[in-house]
Amino acid sequence: MSAQPMRLIVNPVAGNGRGAKLWPRLSEELHAGGTEFDYVFTEGPDHAVELARQAVAEGCRLIVAVGGDGTMHEVVNGLVIEYEVPAGVVLGAICCGTGSDFARTVGLAQDPLAAVRRLTHGSDRRIDLGVIHCWREGRQVVECFPNAAGLGFDGEVAARVNRMSKAGGGTIPYLTGLLLTLITYENKPVTITLDDRTWEQRANAVVVANGRYFGGGMHIAPDATPDDGLFDVIVIGDVTKLELLMQVPRVYRGTHLSHPKVDAYRSRRVQVESPQRLILQADGEYVGETPATFRLLPGALTVRI
Repeated sequence: MSAQPMRLIVNPVAGNGRGAKLWPRLSEELHAGGTEFDYVFTEGPDHAVELARQAVAEGCRLIVAVGGDGTMHEVVNGLVIEYEVPAGVVLGAICCGTGSDFARTVGLAQDPLAAVRRLTHGSDRRIDLGVIHCWREGRQVVECFPNAAGLGFDGEVAARVNRMSKAGGGTIPYLTGLLLTLITYENKPVTITLDDRTWEQRANAVVVANGRYFGGGMHIAPDATPDDGLFDVIVIGDVTKLELLMQVPRVYRGTHLSHPKVDAYRSRRVQVESPQRLILQADGEYVGETPATFRLLPGALTVRI
């Protein structure tokens, strides 16, 4: 199968319509640089998964997600076939969504026009990839994530944000969702297993991070490295609503790990269970519910940075 030009998968509704507004300028920049490419537009949820799979099947070797973290999440899941990305396939990204959390960690350009130039003149970086086994609508599902996943309060916030307008972009939608969720959310009992260690506690949230940022710039896992073969697991314990609210500025600065009810661990495998319903998000997208198991595929994804 002969290699095809780069394929751009464009989400026109990313960033509250920013994807559609930017695309003519981005396309013009690509043509001006003499870049050979083709493109497709997504038409709804999960369509980017299908389009990425089609691009791989047609021999594309540089597949570019044009959108936010959710678009990136879908494209990555389209690239993975039987727990691996086919040899020679590289992921590119042009960030124009609500958040750019994945970009912050791996070194992608957050300016869309700068990102266009890096597609042809950038270098490649191999990073780890997370795999989730969880439950959705009564059936077991498997999904991959390049950046971060969260259970509990974080999952509830992400679910709410995805139902809201994302006008303003960046941190504004996540902060709004956080404050609205805070009013009614109650901490849950959880059983956590990290590799061969298991314990029970009451927790507000469990974050399984490959990257450092989530929620539109929250520095949730400040020590995470996406190519070290380990998850950084952040457990926010039985904090009160006031304690959680007071920690929000510290999370943006990455100084929250010193709080006595916040613990950080490293692990290759994570399992979380609860007798109550715990919503799970990955890269800001609703994935499912507990029980959930996370494992790492070291160096599975190559990213053009």
